[in-house]
Amino acid sequence: MAKPTVVITFDDTRKSVTGTTEAEVKNFRFSIHSAREKWSVMIVFATLWVTGGTGTLRVYVDAETTPRLSLSTTSTSETLVWGQMSIGDLADGVHTARIRLVNSTAGQTTYTELLEVYAK
Repeated sequence: MAKPTVVITFDDTRKSVTGTTEAEVKNFRFSIHSAREKWSVMIVFATLWVTGGTGTLRVYVDAETTPRLSLSTTSTSETLVWGQMSIGDLADGVHTARIRLVNSTAGQTTYTELLEVYAK
């Protein structure tokens, strides 16, 4: 039997970052515990758009310095992007996912609004 997919978080707040310096715009906490079936994958849906350049949304967990997931667009209108990342290696406990934005071009802005995160 396939693992059920569960909602981890949902957010519909518009956030943006201008320029080439990556910045955290959203975060959420979630737990992993061996008392329930351990999740192995987190699926992220987000809207992303730019005024120019390439906009990238990156997802980090806890104090990691390498993103577990990167989603990019060059679209100047709100676009749905998605991807999945492995979380099967996380220890039991409470973890924090950090959503960061950056643009490839100085002076250009990257936007995100909708964020839906699921695990299975």
